[in-house]
Amino acid sequence: MDHALNKVIELRESGFQFLHLRDDAGQLDRIMAFKQRRGFIDSILFWSETEARAGRLPAVRDSARPAQAVWIYEGPLIEAVDRLLDLPEPGARNAPMLMKATASDLAVVTTLPFKLKLPPGAIA
Repeated sequence: MDHALNKVIELRESGFQFLHLRDDAGQLDRIMAFKQRRGFIDSILFWSETEARAGRLPAVRDSARPAQAVWIYEGPLIEAVDRLLDLPEPGARNAPMLMKATASDLAVVTTLPFKLKLPPGAIA
């Protein structure tokens, strides 16, 4: 657990913002972290140390179509964070650019595909 927690701290120190997503009963269901980078959103959604989904999506998209990612990884949290943080900066020579996978659950900033349950006055 300590290693996974250190990876979450590494995300925060890299400038990622966090949302704590709750289920209908108000219990913490999953955590999302996201960061806008040169026209793209890098995000990660995780439920546990063993279940995470990370991706890079265009920041602007056609809202009539499902969100598509240029890069996606599903697997353990530690591996997902490492791969996400190792992605080349958008626009760099080896950065992924071609749309290839549907990623609506990672499209936090452009579509908010879930209900946010925030206390009054909270900022997401």
